[in-house]
Amino acid sequence: MEKEAQKKLQHLYRKLKILKKTFLGYPCDAKFDYSPLYKFLEFPINNVGDPFEPSTYRLQTKDFEREVLKFFADLFHIKSYWGYVTNGGTEGNLYGLYLARELHPKATVFFSEHTHYSIKKNVHLLGMKSCMVKSQRNGEIDYTDFEDKVKMHREAIVVANIGTTMMGAIDNVRLLAKILERHHIRSYIHADAALYGMVLPFLPQNEQKEKLFDFRTKLNSIAVSGHKFAGSPIPCGIVIVRKHLAQKLQTYIEYIDAHDTTLSGSRDAFTPLIFWYRIKTIGLHGFKKQVAYCTELADFLVKELNKIGWPDVMQSSITVSFRRPSEKIIKKWELATQKDIAHVICLPHETKEQLHRFMEDLKKEMK
Repeated sequence: MEKEAQKKLQHLYRKLKILKKTFLGYPCDAKFDYSPLYKFLEFPINNVGDPFEPSTYRLQTKDFEREVLKFFADLFHIKSYWGYVTNGGTEGNLYGLYLARELHPKATVFFSEHTHYSIKKNVHLLGMKSCMVKSQRNGEIDYTDFEDKVKMHREAIVVANIGTTMMGAIDNVRLLAKILERHHIRSYIHADAALYGMVLPFLPQNEQKEKLFDFRTKLNSIAVSGHKFAGSPIPCGIVIVRKHLAQKLQTYIEYIDAHDTTLSGSRDAFTPLIFWYRIKTIGLHGFKKQVAYCTELADFLVKELNKIGWPDVMQSSITVSFRRPSEKIIKKWELATQKDIAHVICLPHETKEQLHRFMEDLKKEMK
């Protein structure tokens, strides 16, 4: 049985190595090496309870988790904050909506039709009222439709997309806040920045100003994925909120001698090490170089698509969307699709050589 198991694992390994060569459509960076962390897998580490408090479970990595949170707090310009390392963007969005519901129990949740599917699912799980808003052609929320729908409400919870799933569109947080203020609506704004939360802060300064989404705006919480741009073999993320708001959800648990403030009880203590190691080995300068490289790849792909006349090409930073190709190409290059649109997310593990091969397949299809 042992030989059979080893054979099966080897088959899986070879299969994944091959698939990685044509992995273009999903926002998950595959360029990383965490081998220095493998030795920590021999311990049953668990970050149960609040990351800012010790507990009776001492095999944990909360001090590393706090360093990760400090990195993001600085990145998003907030001094008084609370947060934790999640298992991905969906949990971060769920926490943001959960906190918003506790602060505004009668409020309706507003989100656009291009919002990630986790929002609709989380709204359903939390039993909240919701209202879908139209999107513009580029995937950004339609501000006129938003104003028409929200002005009838006294309280509102708004989900701002900081990079929509398919087109990478960025909602204007300052404009959404102005609309809410204009109609004197009590509100909570959550940002789903799953991918672009690790991209926009590293763009040139003039582009950052156009797409400002951090805590210098009226945002109350931000969710980011770790496996998407930072890169991780295990799905992970962070959620950051204004500290005075998070205190609403504190409950002391005698069993662990700590407050239970997160959504899960037992929490992954290995992914904070992954986040921490990535931040320490790459740093701000390294992330900036990665974003510049990925933007260059995206510019190159747009140029090549336009050169052959492929329809409906649009670019938002590192996301390039275009008319959906054949199922054969979708399957080979693992493209994400929605209706008649497909996209490529340009990430650090990709190369121009890969994109050249992808373009050759599209050229054959054009003929």
